Amino acid sequence: MDIEPPGRPPSPLGDPRTDDAALGLLLATAHDAARTALNLELRPLGIETRHFGVLATLARNGPTSQRRLGALLDLDKSAVVRIMDELERLGLAVRNRAAHDRRAYAIELTDEGRRHAHASQRAAGAVGARLFGWLAPDERTRLVTLLTGIVDHAPGDDRAPR
Repeated sequence: MDIEPPGRPPSPLGDPRTDDAALGLLLATAHDAARTALNLELRPLGIETRHFGVLATLARNGPTSQRRLGALLDLDKSAVVRIMDELERLGLAVRNRAAHDRRAYAIELTDEGRRHAHASQRAAGAVGARLFGWLAPDERTRLVTLLTGIVDHAPGDDRAPR
């Protein structure tokens, strides 16, 4: 027996179980809902999801070049520059000239940035528990497999369809 969500159709385009466009819209809606939930949780820290990604990456990897940071987060150069401008303004990260290449910058967290990185990890964990905690372990594994497959089949700037 199919169970519909109470009070609302799965997609304004149609049934995502049978319509690819409706499924795509449902996936986009889920992404927007997750991003909004994380942004609300991060708001008391004065940061947003885009900042969280950079803070978490720097906390995990240590000082990193802008180019590598963009590659790790799948961000273009202008997006990294914009986010770094904001993080520097907030006093959470700094750009220093890289010792091995004076044309490049090594980005690193400030002490306050490390505190924000830890606090934002806790906030993201709370959101993740709320959004995904209801999944059984095998459902979570299946979701990861399905989402990875979608990413693998989606063409991107530097990614050919597989």
